[in-house]
Amino acid sequence: MNTMGKMVSPSKFLFDVDFAAPPEPEELPSAEPEIPMIPVNEHNRLLQEAKAQAFEQGRMQALQEHQSHQDRLLTEEVGHLVGAVGRVLGELEEDQAALEKDAASLAFLVARRLCAHLIARQPLAEIVALVSGALGPLRRAPHLVIRIHERDVEALKKRLDPIVMEKGYDGRLVILGEPDIARGDCRIEWADGGIIRDRKALEREIDARIKAYLQARANERQAGKVAADPNTQRDE
Repeated sequence: MNTMGKMVSPSKFLFDVDFAAPPEPEELPSAEPEIPMIPVNEHNRLLQEAKAQAFEQGRMQALQEHQSHQDRLLTEEVGHLVGAVGRVLGELEEDQAALEKDAASLAFLVARRLCAHLIARQPLAEIVALVSGALGPLRRAPHLVIRIHERDVEALKKRLDPIVMEKGYDGRLVILGEPDIARGDCRIEWADGGIIRDRKALEREIDARIKAYLQARANERQAGKVAADPNTQRDE
């Protein structure tokens, strides 16, 4: 009887195996990713909260944009209003300047016409008042010469005789008629001085003073405009 049984083939030497290397991990079968699951009620609640939050954010953004737009419109309207007020004030100042000029011119015209009318009615009134005022300080003058229009010589002598006695003037008073002196005007002369009443020259002086005043007012208004305008650059 064969006691050895069936022969087993011998194993080959495993010379290509590195026994020092760590063993390779076994590959596990791939698992499907787990999908999180929540209840439907919770899902609906979170969805409503997200919608409400998005709506609120949109509403706040819309309000901010509306407010910014309103602020822009208000700023523009204020700028337009300031410009309109400036133009109105400028027109009012121009109108006021024109009114002042017209009022001054009218007042001067009325005064000149009234003066001419009064002189035509009483040509000696101002002359008598002027001589009467001068006789007191000049009562020690040896002589006075009064030059007036030639038509008024005799009338002035009659008017001055009582005034000379009242003032105590002891000098010589001479009244001369001059054709080139306007009625109402006169020249009072003494040794070292004199007084001239010339209505035309007085009118020219008054007119020049009125023009100077109006020009000064115009310069003040222009300076005020320059000072009030922040965009105006001044030369240093």
